[in-house]
Amino acid sequence: MNNRDEPMDRPVLVSLLAYVFFIWYLVVITVAYNGFFHIIFKFTRNSRSKIDSQIKSAELEGVTILRPLKGIDPEMEICLRSSFEQKYPKSKLELIFCVQDKDDPSIPVVEGLIPQYPDVDAKLMIDQHQDSKDTFGPNPKVNNLAKGYKAAKYDILWIQDSNVWSHPDTLQRSVVSLTQSLNNGCLTSRKVSLIHHAPLAVSLGDFPTATLGANLDELFLATSHSKFYVSFNELAVAPCVNGKSNVYRRSDLDEAVYRMGQLATAPSSNGQSGDIHKDARYYSLQPGQGIRFFARYIGEDNMIGIALWDYGHGRTGMTGDCVVQPLGGSNCLMDYCYRRVRWLRVRKYMVLAATLLEPTTECLLCGLYGSFAVGVIFQNILFSRSYFVFHVLAWFLTDYIQLQHLFDCVRGGGPQEPFFIRLESRKTPDKGIKWFFIHWCLRELLAFPIWVVAVLGSRIEWRGQTFRIKSDLSAEKV
Repeated sequence: MNNRDEPMDRPVLVSLLAYVFFIWYLVVITVAYNGFFHIIFKFTRNSRSKIDSQIKSAELEGVTILRPLKGIDPEMEICLRSSFEQKYPKSKLELIFCVQDKDDPSIPVVEGLIPQYPDVDAKLMIDQHQDSKDTFGPNPKVNNLAKGYKAAKYDILWIQDSNVWSHPDTLQRSVVSLTQSLNNGCLTSRKVSLIHHAPLAVSLGDFPTATLGANLDELFLATSHSKFYVSFNELAVAPCVNGKSNVYRRSDLDEAVYRMGQLATAPSSNGQSGDIHKDARYYSLQPGQGIRFFARYIGEDNMIGIALWDYGHGRTGMTGDCVVQPLGGSNCLMDYCYRRVRWLRVRKYMVLAATLLEPTTECLLCGLYGSFAVGVIFQNILFSRSYFVFHVLAWFLTDYIQLQHLFDCVRGGGPQEPFFIRLESRKTPDKGIKWFFIHWCLRELLAFPIWVVAVLGSRIEWRGQTFRIKSDLSAEKV
């Protein structure tokens, strides 16, 4: 038998498999580096300044910022304060905080912030009927948002999670991009219906074992996730939306739900029949209820993107901005694994093909089949170890450069810049090349086992509740 590094006679099946793997390897590398180069060249201050040059305060439309709250998140006050401090005409800005429970611990935080900004039209909305809180489906975020969505003064909505911080210029760039149909400053042929921002995370803990999960989240979001997330947005073949920070028109979403409902002959009786077209028709009977339809989905963010894409005939766009989630407290390795399993299971039915192919986009597996293909086709050996080393090294350096670049991208917020993104916080041994190397290797080694566990199950734990994801993409409490 030939040694894998010695010349061999190639069976036809091996050659065919090598060419299939080589073609797919080129596809993955192309998509990955498409995202990398767009991050390097579009997620910059110079690129964002092109959007800024088109901003005319007098022409900006009114915006309502909706922030759903539940419990206390790390550095929550800093994150919520970033909404008040957006550089946007205060006469055109409304801020609504949505809470379901009248005893929620986040309420004092909001009540302490609102008086500090008397020039901002800000309010706190709590479910009126505490014995029977608003419930339109199993998704607690949508149930919480529904009241603010309907009450919003303005058509343009910026829905942002309570646990993320955004740069002061983010909103004005987003509104200009939405109204002028721009994606990273470039005019699009298809109308932009939703602006979204790349999510990043920052681990705040000082104890390595207790914060290992947060460290892995920080690295994952700034490397593998953002690379493909930005690339898919640029390719614009289908929506790929994370719901941390989204800007869209209420009228566009209501119209998309209305068009979905036109495929049914009659509405359902309560909007929760399980027939998506009848339920969509039910929620389109009155204005301002479109978001309630998406309470059936745990992954409401991407389903809203799909609705605006398929029924609103729009596309997604970005602005070169990121939002940052600080991660604190106990956040161990298993916490990270559970989170990754949860969202892979949510995506499994939403984008099945992409989920099944996801392991082939990870560095190690991609390098294995790529090195097999290169070895067979170009070197007449079964596996090219030298190419595998080159592949892993190139991927590692790409991820390291990208992470540093993205965190540099979110700086420049002036005196409002939070401590967790300042340069000095990242120029420490705790976040140096050794930190990156250890966590990068661990994340890559965990990627495939996490995927296997995820695809073999359908139950998830979220916000203290257990759900089963069904094949029609909806969820039910267990």
